[in-house]
Amino acid sequence: MSAPLSMGAEGQHRAMLSFNRVSKQFAHGVKALDGVTFDVPRGEFCVILGPSGSGKSTLLRALNGLTPLSSGRIAVDGAELKPKSLRSVQRRVAMVHQQFNLVERLDVAQNVMSGAVADAAFWRVLLKWYPKSLRERACDLIARVGLDELHLTRRMGELSGGQQQRVGIARAFLLDPDVILADEPVASLDPATSRDVLTLLRDAARERGTTVLCSLHQLDLALDFADRIIAMRSGSIVFDGRPDALDRSTVASIYEGSGLEQSRVAA
Repeated sequence: MSAPLSMGAEGQHRAMLSFNRVSKQFAHGVKALDGVTFDVPRGEFCVILGPSGSGKSTLLRALNGLTPLSSGRIAVDGAELKPKSLRSVQRRVAMVHQQFNLVERLDVAQNVMSGAVADAAFWRVLLKWYPKSLRERACDLIARVGLDELHLTRRMGELSGGQQQRVGIARAFLLDPDVILADEPVASLDPATSRDVLTLLRDAARERGTTVLCSLHQLDLALDFADRIIAMRSGSIVFDGRPDALDRSTVASIYEGSGLEQSRVAA
């Protein structure tokens, strides 16, 4: 198995995300993360690549405070993730979910505005009374993700999977976060729609200088969309570098026994 390759970005950019010897062992003894260490500079589209069970989702959930660590340190723009700082850090981080995580009984506009839950007063969220500035921003974002004004009042059940994920992206950008976590955001979409959604996510992030940490298991998508790939297997990093540095032997070690098509990977 190849040793991790360093990007050497730490000296060039201040780290927006920092993982230092991060480990997570669950009660049944399975170690989902094993001493994971890397930094992500501001504005980078970083893909966490690996098969199911490699630790990708656990890593993202740990950064969002949803999975407590067994050991190690995570920091967002220098602020260490601790119980006391969790809420303030979470305000700077938004998430795009694999299963969209939208409320079916609400319409598109209401789902997007629900992204303000970390910033709006509780009574406004409960009553869905959002200020005019927030409503206008939601409408603008909905248009920017390619949904016209006719979609504003449509309920989630009336939308395709690709349209629902566009709503999820609009919601994630509502509060202009510093970091977007995308946990297998195209796992349930067809190949063409997957590319449309990832293009939208990448372009929106570049426009705003947002850092993206996106977990994927599809090699071709990682090669096409990532500024940098961090590949994981069994909770450990086995590659860290630019997509064009990923070779066949490393891919074989990541997807051992999967029969993955490697025709686009350098020999």
